[in-house]
Amino acid sequence: MSNTPIAPVWWTVTHFGSSSLLLPAFVLVAFGLRRSGAQAAARHYVVAMATAVALTVTSKCLFYGWGIGIAAIDFTGVSGHGLLAAAILPLLLRGLPSRWGRDLGAPLGAALALLVGVSRVVVGAHSVSEVVAAWLLGLAVSVPVVRRLGQVPLRHPASRWAPCLLVLALNTSTATYLPTHALEVRIALWLSGKVQPFRRHQLHQAPTGPVSVTPHGQAGPA
Repeated sequence: MSNTPIAPVWWTVTHFGSSSLLLPAFVLVAFGLRRSGAQAAARHYVVAMATAVALTVTSKCLFYGWGIGIAAIDFTGVSGHGLLAAAILPLLLRGLPSRWGRDLGAPLGAALALLVGVSRVVVGAHSVSEVVAAWLLGLAVSVPVVRRLGQVPLRHPASRWAPCLLVLALNTSTATYLPTHALEVRIALWLSGKVQPFRRHQLHQAPTGPVSVTPHGQAGPA
């Protein structure tokens, strides 16, 4: 990782994908969808989000616990910040009042989610492949719901006020309140029985195979 100082703005941007902010926002968005009369969209949203989160956590646990990743593209698991941003921000901004929110909220949310992904690479938390996978998976959650809504206005206060949670991204202690990364590592270690989690550099280490002994007594690869 480079020793170049990371501009504070990137840490602020990365907080827009924080689970401490976006999981409560998801609850408000889903509730607002339901109370605005979009029950089918709300059900689809909850099921799709649960599936995407399960895939994300599984991908991380497979690496932390067993070292399963894709070295060729530097992939150790889907970015959680990237997933939540792409799955929630489009619908969060879609709930802004007026036609402006209905027309531009979702595209702006998707763009902000992409910027969150860029920030995760800049701060050294994830690789490009991990944030691209997260962004695409998150959009697979949010885009179908946006399309289901069409021009339906989200009038419930939960939808209108939920975007205010993003202001808390400016407060580091609030944005990092939920230790989701530590929880994922604990789950992976508990399931795998390992003492220490696998690290990214281990993904790129050459595997050490069994050693054979030659007739002259010299050790060599089997």
